[in-house]
Amino acid sequence: MKNNHPEPACLLSLVAVLGPSGELGLRNGLLWHIPEDLKHFKALTTGHTVVMGRRTYESLGKPLPGRHNIILSRSGPDLRQILEGLSDQTEIFIIGGAQIYSQTISMAHKLYITHVRAPLPEGGADVYFPPIDPLLWKEVSRRDFPRGTTFPYPFSFVTYERIRQ
Repeated sequence: MKNNHPEPACLLSLVAVLGPSGELGLRNGLLWHIPEDLKHFKALTTGHTVVMGRRTYESLGKPLPGRHNIILSRSGPDLRQILEGLSDQTEIFIIGGAQIYSQTISMAHKLYITHVRAPLPEGGADVYFPPIDPLLWKEVSRRDFPRGTTFPYPFSFVTYERIRQ
């Protein structure tokens, strides 16, 4: 399957926390607060460039420290131009939201997904991650947790790599 985007010169990775059916968030917020996931996210992204949509940035309230933050908006530069300008980077992390994930998954090399096996909060979810097609992505690592220190449900840190065809 050929995508419509040029291959980025650097490694492009998507980072997300997903519910059992790809649920991402509700009303511009995360569905769960998992301290271990926040530490995992920080370890992955610190010292790198993170790219996010405007609403994701607004939900954070400020730039993420120790990272080069790029905020996408409809009135800003094209995503392709931004990626070309970052060709000297070793790895760029796409951190949301749903529209940005949908635009970039076809260009991505890796997915760092925290899979959460927990009930959805009241209200469910209103945004979803694109499907992770097993014909395009292979699981290369997994760390399972029966529960977190303060989070009572199981979750897993899973890394997927694109299958080269």
